[in-house]
Amino acid sequence: MGAVTTRMREGLKRMEAAARGTADRIPVYAQMSHHAARLMGETTYRFYTDPQVFLNCELYGDELYGFDAPTIHYDCYNIEIEAMGADLIFAENETPAVNPRTPLLRSADGLSGLGHVQMGKSGRMPFVLEINRRLVDLGLAPKVRFCGIFTMSARLLGYEKLMSEILERPKAVHRLMRYLTDEVIAPWIACQRSHCDTDITATGSEALASPPLLTLDMIDEFCLQYVRRLEGNIGKIRLAGLWGESLVKDPVRFLEMKREFSGGMIQVCDPDATELGPSFFKTYADEHNVGLIMGIDAGLILSGPIRAIQVRSQRFVEEAGRNGRFVFFINDIPYNTPPEHVQAAVSVARAHRYEVDGRINP
Repeated sequence: MGAVTTRMREGLKRMEAAARGTADRIPVYAQMSHHAARLMGETTYRFYTDPQVFLNCELYGDELYGFDAPTIHYDCYNIEIEAMGADLIFAENETPAVNPRTPLLRSADGLSGLGHVQMGKSGRMPFVLEINRRLVDLGLAPKVRFCGIFTMSARLLGYEKLMSEILERPKAVHRLMRYLTDEVIAPWIACQRSHCDTDITATGSEALASPPLLTLDMIDEFCLQYVRRLEGNIGKIRLAGLWGESLVKDPVRFLEMKREFSGGMIQVCDPDATELGPSFFKTYADEHNVGLIMGIDAGLILSGPIRAIQVRSQRFVEEAGRNGRFVFFINDIPYNTPPEHVQAAVSVARAHRYEVDGRINP
């Protein structure tokens, strides 16, 4: 474990260098959750409930693939709502999911349906806190995460119900979102930071607040407004998980919205990266002095073939990796992905090193 964490600390320095300019080579990072359990032959239930099993699997996968930072991706969309009383289904070989038959809320006014949260003690909050404690003990940075407000609301009400409430009773939706922001998300971030004695940036994920499901105006009103509220209340907030640039008429406006809480590194993923082209995003990033985290398609990583993975990875690196400020990202490795598919993508990125002038030397 010591050798693994030493290499990880070196990788994190590479990620930091890439955020500012050029590192010695292109850093590689991934979203890897229960695929790591499969690599070690662990059940997904133990992976999502036992902190030591979780860390053993994640760090093993990180070392196997040579990622430059620990992935540490549990099911962050479920932690707060489980703590409020949501019923989760732990199906074999799958990420836990909210039981759609028993939503906690019947309407946006139904706050009485939410259970009292003992911050840091309810649900699997202790699981998250213990993961972070063990990361600190290993000399690695903890991961402070939260579920984005729109996605949280959708999981509490059900997506269709939330959309109907937004159209018919937007004031009630905003009351709900203010409550969740102030009384659940902000205290949970504070709890995670306090537990690790850190003020590290908290990263939220908004899987459901993306086009074409929402217009850009709706994203601003029902998502970003509450990220701004969090930033004002607790500070150091980053938002990830928004995508859909290829599905809107004005992708530049969408990138402007994402840049507000990007932390200086905008994240874009397939299919948008391929549809609009890596050069489109690289041009925007250079014009606005931000870096790029570019994610390759999870479906391609799962199904292959290897040659297609290599070609896509090569395009990302050559078009978006020039002049640095670039991290190659594998977006959510599916459970049954063949390890050689992941290794094919990683090998392409790792093979490209930077010259002093920022050019890529394959």
